[in-house]
Amino acid sequence: MTRDKILKELAPCGLDCSRCASFKDGKISKQSKQLLEMLDGYSRMATKMSTFFEPFKEYESFENILAFFAEAKCGGCRGNSKAGMPGCAAKSCVTENNIDFCGECSNFPCDKNNYNKNLRGRWIQNGEMIKKDGLQAYYETQKAKKRYLY
Repeated sequence: MTRDKILKELAPCGLDCSRCASFKDGKISKQSKQLLEMLDGYSRMATKMSTFFEPFKEYESFENILAFFAEAKCGGCRGNSKAGMPGCAAKSCVTENNIDFCGECSNFPCDKNNYNKNLRGRWIQNGEMIKKDGLQAYYETQKAKKRYLY
């Protein structure tokens, strides 16, 4: 994998933007759009199906959630100036230090980010893996992990 592709997909903190439900160029958004297209007009059928199968009574809610995923707007921390977690300094800090990832910084980990305890632990783990194993190995490890198990 090229460094440019890795930079497009991974945030400075090491989180994988490309697999986030809010990432506009991610698989979740793209597949949600495809599924909405395939289900175009299905709401009439869902109404009929709801007399036999209870879950179809919630079809409108399902379709609304799917539309929300399809309309993802985040370009990731590197592609959208408004993106990022509140209290996250990684985006500006890596630019100031002329690096791509927090884990590449000689001052890592620092106290610039105001992450909650869980996110701070993941951030430190991500940065340490980048330092120890290198960016390519870190990237491959991230791609093999399930995104929403944290």
